[in-house]
Amino acid sequence: MYMEVIAEQLLQLMEGMPRKAPQNWLADFSRGELFLLNHLNSNKGIGCPSEMSEAMQASRARIAAALNGLERKGWITRESATDGDLRRKLVRLTPEGAKHIKEFRKKALENITKLLTKLGEQDATEYLRITQRMETISRELKFDL
Repeated sequence: MYMEVIAEQLLQLMEGMPRKAPQNWLADFSRGELFLLNHLNSNKGIGCPSEMSEAMQASRARIAAALNGLERKGWITRESATDGDLRRKLVRLTPEGAKHIKEFRKKALENITKLLTKLGEQDATEYLRITQRMETISRELKFDL
């Protein structure tokens, strides 16, 4: 019962968190266009939709829709794979896409650093430890919504 009370308090805190809070910037890296740009950036600017679908744990249709948006913005290009399989596509980060994700990461790191500095070294270290533990446990559990 006590954990349900804590869970409710945590939900309320997250609901009231300012949209531009650094914690939300961190969450943005795990979904949508930012996830895909960051994924490509981490993989030397190239990837394939099936890998992205698996990494993001999202349907291929969802990935395709996000890639369409990124392509319209000029942040990626898509081309046929060089292995002769015309159905298999490669996604490449454009220079504009690389610039966008690098600028976003830089700004996110600056803001997160400010937040952690205000927390202080001890609390920041504890926050990181707990977040790492939650990530590990979350991978073990099966959640449904």
